[in-house]
Amino acid sequence: MKYDVVWNKLSEIDVSNKTEKKGNLTYLSWAWAWGELMKHFPMAVVEFTEWDYPDATQKDILIYPDGTCSVECTLTIEDISRKMWLPVMDYKNDAIPDPNARQISDAKMRCLVKCISMFGLGHYIYAGEDLPQETSPPATKETAPKKTAEKPKRKLTGAQMEQVEIIRETVTKHPVFTNGGGLDLCKQVLSVIDGDPTPAQINEWHAYVVGEASIHDNKKQDEEYHGRQNTD
Repeated sequence: MKYDVVWNKLSEIDVSNKTEKKGNLTYLSWAWAWGELMKHFPMAVVEFTEWDYPDATQKDILIYPDGTCSVECTLTIEDISRKMWLPVMDYKNDAIPDPNARQISDAKMRCLVKCISMFGLGHYIYAGEDLPQETSPPATKETAPKKTAEKPKRKLTGAQMEQVEIIRETVTKHPVFTNGGGLDLCKQVLSVIDGDPTPAQINEWHAYVVGEASIHDNKKQDEEYHGRQNTD
């Protein structure tokens, strides 16, 4: 299976009538997203990460020093995989310290939908676009809306600006993003970081693109190593 085959099929699906609004954010039903994925790729398998803790227990949450947590899942379609993570959040989308079982369960399902979007299904939701863009005729002089003052962009710290440059460098030059289906993902990432990204978006995309590039490089190194072993 190739990434671009999955991306081209799932990214064409219109999810607009399956979303719901909560505050200023748009959500896609996890049950519908999974059902749609199964229609096209019934071999898909999802796995939620578990972490080992010093008390010899395993937990399906990664706990941070302030008590807040995140979840992580990996979605595999035949021999290709993508990984995604998500903080456990309340209705205001603020991270929750010491979350209960329901809050963790909700976060895992939202993380699953986000992971599916990395294969193309509803990906534009996470680029700040609720619905696919449609071409409309230009407004006439009489009906054209008044242009509102643009909101100034956030001021980024030096570390955040460095992260943004690493993201840009990786998605525009690394083969995992410049070949096949990765081109659309590259455009999505650039649209976020060239806009007005939040610190959370910068951290998430930085971790994701660096991680994907590392996975690709390690896999290639393994293949080259085994190739040399077979010729010896």
